[in-house]
Amino acid sequence: MSAPRLLWIGTYTPGSDPEATGEGIHRAWLDPATGRLHGGAAAARTAGPSFLAAHPRGGVLYAVNEVGRGTVEAFAVETDDGGAPVLTALGGVPTGGASPCHVLAHPGGDRVVTANYADGRVSVHPLAADTGAVREPDVVLAHTGAGPDPERQEGPHAHSAAIAPGGRHILVADLGTDELRCHTFDPAAVRPVGPVGPLAVAAHLPPGTGPRHMALHPDGRVYVAGELDSRVHVLSWDAERARAAPVADAAASGHEGPNHPGEIALSPDGERLYVSNRGADTIATFEITGGGTGLRRIAETPCGGAWPRHFALTDGHIVVANQKSAELSSLRLDDRGVPEDTGHRLAVGDPACVLPV
Repeated sequence: MSAPRLLWIGTYTPGSDPEATGEGIHRAWLDPATGRLHGGAAAARTAGPSFLAAHPRGGVLYAVNEVGRGTVEAFAVETDDGGAPVLTALGGVPTGGASPCHVLAHPGGDRVVTANYADGRVSVHPLAADTGAVREPDVVLAHTGAGPDPERQEGPHAHSAAIAPGGRHILVADLGTDELRCHTFDPAAVRPVGPVGPLAVAAHLPPGTGPRHMALHPDGRVYVAGELDSRVHVLSWDAERARAAPVADAAASGHEGPNHPGEIALSPDGERLYVSNRGADTIATFEITGGGTGLRRIAETPCGGAWPRHFALTDGHIVVANQKSAELSSLRLDDRGVPEDTGHRLAVGDPACVLPV
């Protein structure tokens, strides 16, 4: 029998942007055999830890605080006398931007990257070599531009960051400018050394796309969830030119009415792509076709709650953070890689991120 999988849950809280009812970073478990979820108590009380990342060598958890003057915090992951995991604060620092909504732990283990939604800045923070504590950013990457939606695209809005295939670039999904921004890395220093090309843009997506999150395949495909156009965009990454060329797109949901994709993720074998749909309240499953360049939606499964902001694949399941219904749900993946609701739920106030470790 497999041991329960530990899940760290980020939430929106009183004092965060937006204001909500979560209590900080919560701790839960998934039973891989049944999909049962249990636990759920707060492990660290902090304002608006809306996105989490783990140090690549374990032992440290990072959280952005999505508040006006944003911060990023580090927590040592330890165990109590009963063997249960606990979080010990290592301190936090300003991100150099406003309302950070994403944090990426670089696989080299000595930097984290934060995306600041409100002003579009991307910050790179060195980590203490001994403890993994986060330091003030040594690089802050600003951007300019806007999109056609006057309410959501009045300026740049960095929504997430990812390491591009090949490991030499950071890609940034900018919801406000309909762009994938790009910055090079100095492999020796593991830090950005400047933009690539005009305005550091790797790809221009159709006006009104609202790129939110990305799923990257090692062979060079980049899948982008469009929050505003409710589509999934497929791009081909050219590491030598630091450009991503659009090759296909598909509707994120077959349901009518307003819909805003949230999270996007590849299956471990790279043959399925999953997208959460806020509005339709579903998880869409796509078959990857055409050698990776095409998508065919093969299923759309109710997410088990309302407003699936985020999800994570782990142990043959998808665990969904249903923000508006204030609960986690678990979906089991069948032999085709299609999720089925297990019926298991766990109450958590305004969940925004699920991180299995």
